[in-house]
Amino acid sequence: MALSTALPKSKQRLGFLFILYRQRASEDLWPFNLHCIHNLKGLSMAWLDSLFAGAKAFLKGAVVVVRETVKAVLEEIDNSSFGKAATQLVRGVAERHFNVAKDLADEEQELAEKRRRDGRFTENDLDRLREIEAERDRLRRELDEAKAARSAQELREAQGDVIAAAVTGDEAAASTGILSTKECPACGGAMRIQLGGVNTKTDRQTFYWQCTSPNPLPCPTLKLDPEAERTSVLRRPDADLDGPRKQREQIWTRPDVLNKAHGRLRAGLGDEDQEMVCPVHLLPMKLMPKPSAGGRLLDSYEYICLGITPDGRACSHKVPVKSFPQVSAALRRREGRGIIDG
Repeated sequence: MALSTALPKSKQRLGFLFILYRQRASEDLWPFNLHCIHNLKGLSMAWLDSLFAGAKAFLKGAVVVVRETVKAVLEEIDNSSFGKAATQLVRGVAERHFNVAKDLADEEQELAEKRRRDGRFTENDLDRLREIEAERDRLRRELDEAKAARSAQELREAQGDVIAAAVTGDEAAASTGILSTKECPACGGAMRIQLGGVNTKTDRQTFYWQCTSPNPLPCPTLKLDPEAERTSVLRRPDADLDGPRKQREQIWTRPDVLNKAHGRLRAGLGDEDQEMVCPVHLLPMKLMPKPSAGGRLLDSYEYICLGITPDGRACSHKVPVKSFPQVSAALRRREGRGIIDG
């Protein structure tokens, strides 16, 4: 396809880059380095869809990503409330947040035990439970802001290293359960990606966005279909997400690689993961064996919250580990290395 020489050079460049994008998308050549493509001037649009910890950003639409896009995303972040947060404030909130959440959870558990012993809550107990929930709401807002500000800082620090890729099911799986800056359209709360079921027609895992605010009536979820939405992601290179899926799967399922990854994941059982936060108790969740573990890597583990509800029941919030990208992301958060580069 030839570009008309009558077009201005800037328009010709845009057309060339669009064709390059379509070729790369069709040839499965994503990701490509941001610095390998000429800057694209004069584009004005809202790029940012959501930020995640670890210098990762989901962008709206399938776009040709260049350095100007990174600059535009960082400008959007600078103009946001979390982008303006002072680094020292963010650090202070992060250091004390989980201690406060643990104190609230412990007190709630004590009240639950008192109710079991006495058979009822007193008026003072009920007042204190309401106060605990109000304190959690305040803490939840601080956590959302602190994690968003830290994610923004991580992206800024990594901007020279990030690449652009199409958001795939593997990208979504790697971010499952992690708090993002995406706002719930119903209440404004922070959202996270959750696993759905498996589409029986396509045999693909499904995903959805879920609000983390504990509203009396749960907010509607938002469907996330990476294959249909053609969104993009900025992130650091990742051997478990880059390159053809078939090739990565062949490595993941090699007996030696599988056994090594399984052993490394088991070594972290019982450890807290501060990126996996219970939306109810605001506690870091722990990787634990499933009660009905099958013994295989992808059917044996889940993140659980150890909090107790006021009626004495264990917290029901869980994040099952069901995919290789989830395993890789968990290992990378703990050790700095995934499965393939581990």
